[in-house]
Amino acid sequence: MTGRTTVDLMSLEDFHLKLADRLTEAEKTLRKLTTEMQCRPPALGSFTDATSNARRYSEIQQSYVDQVGRLRDAVEAAQSATGTILANYRTAEARNAANSADIAAALSGIDDALKRKGEPRV
Repeated sequence: MTGRTTVDLMSLEDFHLKLADRLTEAEKTLRKLTTEMQCRPPALGSFTDATSNARRYSEIQQSYVDQVGRLRDAVEAAQSATGTILANYRTAEARNAANSADIAAALSGIDDALKRKGEPRV
């Protein structure tokens, strides 16, 4: 290992383009979770187990909304980072002058977007 980071701009451009599709999918899923499926627990009745299961259903649904929201934020952060890298390193001279710290700084928002609020990552 040389300790250097290289960036294949063609691969990065392809990845950047695919992120738009992933963002559309995440937004579509989030929209469905927050409209069609929002707060519609199954009609199980009013006995204790039924209300407990309905509450659990709502908690799980909210968990899905949170996870898809984090996914959308991560895709947006990756899209922004790859866009910045592509804009900054279009020429061979700029790519040669780039160092790993510059690229790592551009990618720093992705980890933040993936972190759960108050929960450890799994």
